[in-house]
Amino acid sequence: MTATPVSRHQGRPRLRPDLVWQLRQGSALVFVLWFAIAIPLVLFGLLLEPRWVGWMVLGWFAVLVVFTLVSRLAELRIRKAWEDVVEQMGWHLNAVEQGLLERWPFPPFDADPGAEVVDVTAGRHRGREFWTGRFRHKVRRRALGFDFLDLEVERPLPPLQVLPASLASVAAASLLPIKLTVEGLPGAYQLYNGREDLAMAVLHPRAVEALAQVPPFGFSCEGRRFVVILPAYRDPSTALAQLDAACDLLDLMPEHVWQAGEQWAATRPL
Repeated sequence: MTATPVSRHQGRPRLRPDLVWQLRQGSALVFVLWFAIAIPLVLFGLLLEPRWVGWMVLGWFAVLVVFTLVSRLAELRIRKAWEDVVEQMGWHLNAVEQGLLERWPFPPFDADPGAEVVDVTAGRHRGREFWTGRFRHKVRRRALGFDFLDLEVERPLPPLQVLPASLASVAAASLLPIKLTVEGLPGAYQLYNGREDLAMAVLHPRAVEALAQVPPFGFSCEGRRFVVILPAYRDPSTALAQLDAACDLLDLMPEHVWQAGEQWAATRPL
């Protein structure tokens, strides 16, 4: 077992996952925010004391450099901590594994032909094979991404895509979701694919109890594929807690949902 503490009660993210991705990736959003503050700063300096303008701009540029360095160091710490977990658990880490994309011919993974998967960890947990890593794609010309967790399932599942509202923009979900009223879960959840009655059956009270103890995540499933959609840049304790919660979701899956999946699979062409 890993020495990393696993807490099932995790703090909620302060920023939307798409904003976190943009900021941590050093995208154009960072420079837009920098200029949005720099321009009023220059105007204020010109009005107050023109000789200070150069120093003020230099100081604000130093803030940008420090922010970039802090973000990179934080990402390196998370990566190193996860590598330690992988080694302790006997899992395997690969830089790139594009073959995984062929496993997911359904939303949101089939929306961008140029999508890629990186930093893939493969292993076994609670009797299930799994693959987890980072999915990078474009959403309306914006470079975005999220973490994924592909869990082995023994029987087919019906097509479903359920996401918390906070992950909708990151996962390039449909623009016409159905709002799900799920008591016990923080925030709003939405259905982007599949039948509402089956989605609510999956999110029954015992499953909600497991999901409510970790930061929100969604999932897409179809046939023998069940892929959890997670915010990126999670620390190892959060990642392990969400891995357990995702396994709980499958272990608690109602029998009639499996049966619906088998019926759906029987209608598919060979």
